[in-house]
Amino acid sequence: MNRLCVETRGVCNWRVRLAKPDSQWRRGFSAFETAVSWEGVSCHPAGLPEPIAELFRRSAFGEAVLLLAIAEHKVPLIGGQADSQCDVWALLKTDSGAISLSVEAKANEPFGDGNEPLSKWLIAGKSERSRRNRRDRWEHIRVHLPRAADDAYSAVPYQLLHRCAAGVIEAQRFGVPSAAFIVQSFKAPDCSFQAFSQFCHAAGLKVERGEMQVTTVGEARLGIGWADCPFATDADVAAVA
Repeated sequence: MNRLCVETRGVCNWRVRLAKPDSQWRRGFSAFETAVSWEGVSCHPAGLPEPIAELFRRSAFGEAVLLLAIAEHKVPLIGGQADSQCDVWALLKTDSGAISLSVEAKANEPFGDGNEPLSKWLIAGKSERSRRNRRDRWEHIRVHLPRAADDAYSAVPYQLLHRCAAGVIEAQRFGVPSAAFIVQSFKAPDCSFQAFSQFCHAAGLKVERGEMQVTTVGEARLGIGWADCPFATDADVAAVA
């Protein structure tokens, strides 16, 4: 993980951070739409896409203001080389204190490899060493999630689990008292919301669009929510090009 960051000069700076920019950088795809939505409000007082700001406003955290956001932010996980790469990671100031926010954006796409559940991911390693590393990684992720029964998360897409944990991991690293995980949806398919609902139920939370549910991970508070966002208009894109 590189600790040096460079200020963006528009959405073009988001594209270069993608793993597969040639295929991921298109109108109607989450990477492009996320970049436009965040760049378009970067100079506004709150600095947050309005549906995300509204999630916080209606929650126990209260009004939120962006302090810092990093596109495609990588959070190291033990048990292998792959990091959890957040579409956006942000440090926020709220009425209830600072928050580490991890964002997973979704358009017409599943969570990870076809919504691959944790149970399938754990046994998908090509060698015993690989499978052992996956088990170690899951143990690391699990302690950064709300407590649940041993098999409660087994049917939840693995990507949802490590992306939520990334927000908590960074909260600990930056010494802030709270974390949040938000799915920023651009008309994501019903199967994606169903997967998110499955995750919330496993964590013991009810599910409502536009409402952030708050739980705890150890001594930290954790907010979890789903934000429905519109696709960018031609004017929106032109303003941040």
